[in-house]
Amino acid sequence: MNTTWDVVILGSGVAGLAAALAAQELGLRPLVLEKAATLGGGTVNSYGLVWVGQNHLAEECGPLDTCDEVVTYLRWLGGGCLDEARMTAVVDCAPQALRFFEWCGVRFRLIRGLTDHYYGTAPGARATGRSIEAELISGYDLGDWSWRIAAPADTPCFVTAEEQVSWGGINNVSRWDPDLVNERRRRDMRGKGFGLVSHFLKALRERGVSVWCGLKVERLVVEDGRVTGVALNSGEMIAARKGVLLATGGYNANPQLCWELEQLPGFAQEASALMPASLTGDGLVLGAEIGGIVHKVENSLRVMLCYTIPAETPGGAPTCVYAGIVELCSPHTMLVNKRGLRFADETFFQGIVPELRRFDPGRHEYPNLPAYLIFDTQYLRHFSFANRPGGSPVPATVARADNLVDLARRLDIDAAQLVNTARRFNGFVAAGEDADYWLRVFDFECLAKYSVGRVDTRNPRRTPITVGNRMFG
Repeated sequence: MNTTWDVVILGSGVAGLAAALAAQELGLRPLVLEKAATLGGGTVNSYGLVWVGQNHLAEECGPLDTCDEVVTYLRWLGGGCLDEARMTAVVDCAPQALRFFEWCGVRFRLIRGLTDHYYGTAPGARATGRSIEAELISGYDLGDWSWRIAAPADTPCFVTAEEQVSWGGINNVSRWDPDLVNERRRRDMRGKGFGLVSHFLKALRERGVSVWCGLKVERLVVEDGRVTGVALNSGEMIAARKGVLLATGGYNANPQLCWELEQLPGFAQEASALMPASLTGDGLVLGAEIGGIVHKVENSLRVMLCYTIPAETPGGAPTCVYAGIVELCSPHTMLVNKRGLRFADETFFQGIVPELRRFDPGRHEYPNLPAYLIFDTQYLRHFSFANRPGGSPVPATVARADNLVDLARRLDIDAAQLVNTARRFNGFVAAGEDADYWLRVFDFECLAKYSVGRVDTRNPRRTPITVGNRMFG
């Protein structure tokens, strides 16, 4: 085993693989170390979308993007907490990086139909042209490296994000063209984060870059104030002439870091359901051990309402779903707290997290924890719940009732308030305007049967329950 390299990179998500590809093209000898048995890290479980202002792929989309617009939008997003130097670096370098990796063989495409999150609200936002994704790639293109990537269980990676939007969204998977879906799967076509990792790994394989799995780094080696390599838990040392790059991803699978950095009740126990067990924040720990300072972004997507449904057969795997980008974006759903009150715009996941963190000193509690997903039979007829096709039966472990009062009793939430909340929102539907949050409303019928899903909160995990007939859209 060669124990001396120019650059040692820890982590095999897109950050680590991109760094390795750049190092190789710049004439260095990189080594990628991944502690898990397979590659891809948290990237393979993601949608793999890349946001790049002023990118060359958008030149055909109409008025050209400008630096001032991009900077204005990012400053608005930062809400006063933006690091100006880092932001400027992203604005200046991202378009160049996109061209560079495209030149290296990674094929990207513009996502039409996907606007900036705050388009129509924030200055500098654009309707199209800034969201990029990798083109579909076949796993067969990677040869004997195809099996080295951890394939996500439920993410529909066989379609592009643009196709998913144009075909009706992830909740309409059962209505997608089954022949095309089967053909894509037969050819092992990969998109989203899975495809992004596959593209970069293919480029590394073609260049003979070394990517090693199953090796855990115990500590960084420091000599004369400079990092000169890494020490593996096996005791072996690997030297790095130019340095070590930490690209180990998040910390969802580290209960201690989840608690120390998030301090949300339950998050530490539940945050690992949708991310690989290898994401334990190793880079944060290794850097802190030699004097690095950790800065936490308060309102981030590490915390997102999700739920977990236990396996229905012994030894089966539980089903874990991000409700924030699936159920809550659809008609006939509503999010309430234990008092039966809505506390955020269900369709806008960025606004939910601050409400989950809110603490009531008078009652000495987090009023919006736990949270409950309420949905109705109309939702079930048309959309996906728990990654099942529309029209599928609700899993037996999900609580349900024929009316809101009984449902509230089953969930131990305020029945009168839940009924009033439903009536109030249905009034918004009739008026065509959600007077409490934004202006997003979808038509639906009156209350009838309900199914609900209890949301424990935090990044991954929540235990569904059920409601049944009408609700918010």
